[in-house]
Amino acid sequence: MLLLMALALAPVVALFTYFYVRDKYEKEPRLLLLKVFVLGMLSVIPAVIIGLSLQWALSLLAETGSLFFNLVEIFIVVALVEETVKFLAFFWPAYRHPAFNEPYDGMMYAITSALGFAAVENVLYVAQGGTAVALARMVLAVPAHALFGAFMGYYVGRAKFSPTRSRYYLMAAIVMPVLLHGTYNWLLSTERAEFVYLVIPLSLFMWHSALRQVRRAQARSPFRP
Repeated sequence: MLLLMALALAPVVALFTYFYVRDKYEKEPRLLLLKVFVLGMLSVIPAVIIGLSLQWALSLLAETGSLFFNLVEIFIVVALVEETVKFLAFFWPAYRHPAFNEPYDGMMYAITSALGFAAVENVLYVAQGGTAVALARMVLAVPAHALFGAFMGYYVGRAKFSPTRSRYYLMAAIVMPVLLHGTYNWLLSTERAEFVYLVIPLSLFMWHSALRQVRRAQARSPFRP
């Protein structure tokens, strides 16, 4: 069991370290990051409660297994709910905090929240599925959560330092991760192998875009020499 928990948490630690190291100019307060991470973990609770409630309501409105049911379940019940609770988990404590003083900070806080959520989710899945599930989620699911967070945090950083367009960027901070998360889950849920394999290029696209966003956010830092 200890080995399984280590496998479940290893990608969380590795991804947090990867993005933390890229905070070149001014590291975020460790206590604030810890708070965001814990809130990200706790956000699993409302995500489950809201998700189950919406799924029950959806079952009353649409036939289970129909295209409409599946799309609403994937994009609304799962993607929208999860990305919203992860957004609130870091936005509330960090957005107005004095330490949020450069665009990359948005990415750091959002990724931290996403990894808190992913840590709990991964432990639950790995405890049930064992080593094979742990290895698969290490490569796919946990990095996906971090990358959804990267997109979210990039636009929150833009909103923080672009007051005239803050509403537009905050909307994008929810819409972009939801679309990516929903598409990712839909590809994995389909029974057609050619669609499942599209998860790989989607993941590569997200990595490429996220790293480009890291560079763009760093370029806007007021602490850049």
